[in-house]
Amino acid sequence: MTNSTATKEKRRLRWPRLALSEAKYRWVGRGTLVLAPLLAFSLVEYLNYNDPWQDFSPVQIGLNLIWYYLLELIFYYIRGRRVSAAKWALGIAWGLGMTNHYLISFRGRTLFPGDFLTLGTALNVAGGYDYSLDQMQLNTLLILVLALLALSLLPKEERIPFAWQRFLPPAGIAGVVLAVFFCTGFVENQGIEPSMWTTRGNGLALNFSVCLKYMRVEKPEGYSGEALGNVTEGTGSDGTSVTVTDPDGTTRPVNVIVIMNESFSDLSVLPGVETNMDAMPFLRSLTENTIKGYAYSSVFGGTTANSEYEFLTGNTTAYLPAGTVPYQMYVSDGDPTLVSQISALGYHTIAAHPYRSSGWNRPSVYSNFGFDEVYFESDFQNREYMRGDSKTGYVTDRCNYENLIRMYEEKEAGEPLFLFNVTMQNHSGYQMAWTNLPKEVWLTGELEGRFQTVNQYLSLVYQSDQAFEELIAYFSQVDEPTMILLFGDHQPQVATNFYTDVLGNDPDTALAQKKQMVPFFLWANYDIPEAEGVELSLNYLSALLMDAANLPMTGYQKYLLELWETAPVINTVGVRDADGNWYGENEALPAGLEEAVSGYQMLLYNNIFDKSNRLENFFSLTE
Repeated sequence: MTNSTATKEKRRLRWPRLALSEAKYRWVGRGTLVLAPLLAFSLVEYLNYNDPWQDFSPVQIGLNLIWYYLLELIFYYIRGRRVSAAKWALGIAWGLGMTNHYLISFRGRTLFPGDFLTLGTALNVAGGYDYSLDQMQLNTLLILVLALLALSLLPKEERIPFAWQRFLPPAGIAGVVLAVFFCTGFVENQGIEPSMWTTRGNGLALNFSVCLKYMRVEKPEGYSGEALGNVTEGTGSDGTSVTVTDPDGTTRPVNVIVIMNESFSDLSVLPGVETNMDAMPFLRSLTENTIKGYAYSSVFGGTTANSEYEFLTGNTTAYLPAGTVPYQMYVSDGDPTLVSQISALGYHTIAAHPYRSSGWNRPSVYSNFGFDEVYFESDFQNREYMRGDSKTGYVTDRCNYENLIRMYEEKEAGEPLFLFNVTMQNHSGYQMAWTNLPKEVWLTGELEGRFQTVNQYLSLVYQSDQAFEELIAYFSQVDEPTMILLFGDHQPQVATNFYTDVLGNDPDTALAQKKQMVPFFLWANYDIPEAEGVELSLNYLSALLMDAANLPMTGYQKYLLELWETAPVINTVGVRDADGNWYGENEALPAGLEEAVSGYQMLLYNNIFDKSNRLENFFSLTE
């Protein structure tokens, strides 16, 4: 016996396999192909705390299983072996289930097709989370390992060569299934719609595929040039001529600073949340020359770029395909934004974000939006970090604001400046480390001692409040009229059971919207009208800014201010009318509200998807 033959014999001896006749093995192999997708489906759903055989209807179960069988079929023709196909399909399905599990835990939402376009952003912050396995994950992992070991005991089968005559029938069946799914109204007729926050009711595979189906945006019903004219009637854009002080004494800001503070929110809006002290005492005390209140975000726990997009464009993401990120898919050069508008007014525009440039396609987007200068983490001077070092932590708000002040001081005196800043200090995950973060604010009452991630988050918010106080103190002494807007992008995903404890497992729309609330503060170092308790969704906030600054407005911004009166909140969770009534994302709206929202949807389609026919003089300032 040669050495190579002996080595092969030893390898065979190391892994015992069952002795089956060819006929029996053929039936075992076929049974494996049938049973493996059922197991994969079960593991994925149990990973996300669904009981698919109890929670789902037969139609939902069937529409999920289609994708598991197709996945296995693909590997069967790639690998040429039944058992190998089953192993690969099981492993990949479980991996996707784990990914979905972590997305829900870290970001409060499920897996979407668009996530595969944002892998770079996900990898940027992947180290900041706790990946320890819970009991359900361990259970499913154990079952997966046992299943793979059992499959490995089967006799090693010969690779079946690819043959078109065997491939065409199942491929034809798969094609028919896909055509029915994507090209007919079958799914809609079953009442199945994308779910953004959880896969419950759909299942991961079905929800993902439905989202994929809805990636194509249909033209709104009644969309036409005439219909757009009716919607925009009486809301033309202003000209681009502007001076800092009009002859009538109206002051306009020389400096406009906008700070979108990462994960900044006021958890006291949630029922039963009490703390040992106020986490934002300074901001709460601001009243003079201040407009403040709450904005309702379309995202929760992550997808910062969508809040950024809503603010800079005035476009809500509520009517875009679920899970999509406009920064990755819908932005092109020259799109009308707050940046291009304020640049046309003579402002020098700067974007600054103290983190990596690879997140959310920002370099390309900022270029398309027309920023004059763009700065990322490596451009920030004297960087200080919280909850870690330069590799594991995030640049502090205090350091961030010191750099904003430096940028202001480096400009020419009297030169109009627009500075858009996205902070990083408060980014999840929480409770990784308390480095450079004192424990100063914590939950009290019934929640005391239960959620350390929330306590860390509250202490971070307190640090943000102190840093912002220093920024305001500086610009209070500046002679140039300056306006500063601070707002949060979304609430934090601290711990899933924290929100279920305070809001319940199935909150109604009004209660669910509590998770979407973020504070905003618009302050000036000169006299402006003051207001408290203002509520709006993020898509209106830049129009409010331009109105408060007395700067020329686009027709779109004028329209948004009018729409705000009819529909004060429009986001992915639902709509609120002027009387405070909430309507969920799938609920029918009253006639008047429906008409107003339909007009907005037409404008969104024209602005985002029908760019060759875009109403440029409506979305941009006129000359």
